[in-house]
Amino acid sequence: MASIIDPTLAKSLIKEFQQQNASVNGPAIKTPDGHYLNGFFIDRESLEIILKNSNVVGISVSFAKHPDFQGAKDNIFTIALTGAEPNNDPNLDTPYVSNGDIFDFMPPCPPYCTTLV
Repeated sequence: MASIIDPTLAKSLIKEFQQQNASVNGPAIKTPDGHYLNGFFIDRESLEIILKNSNVVGISVSFAKHPDFQGAKDNIFTIALTGAEPNNDPNLDTPYVSNGDIFDFMPPCPPYCTTLV
């Protein structure tokens, strides 16, 4: 299970990612607007729709190529969210399976950012 971390540590880890992502040798993951990607905004409605299914025990987050840049060499990505249900199929080697609904087009930060206080 995930855990809450100290806000000072969180800010430090986020800053380190941002510095590495924007460095010359960094991955240079960008937003569709060409800014260095800091993260994504996930709206409450999407989360509530996923969690409404009582079989869902968590949410799986996957990086995906941004659909507007499919096939391009640009490092412009999005995330895809899906509800994760316990895997009851002994032929699959993952602990969870998708419930089938996949959400995409999460707004990137920037510009959809949150200030950590």
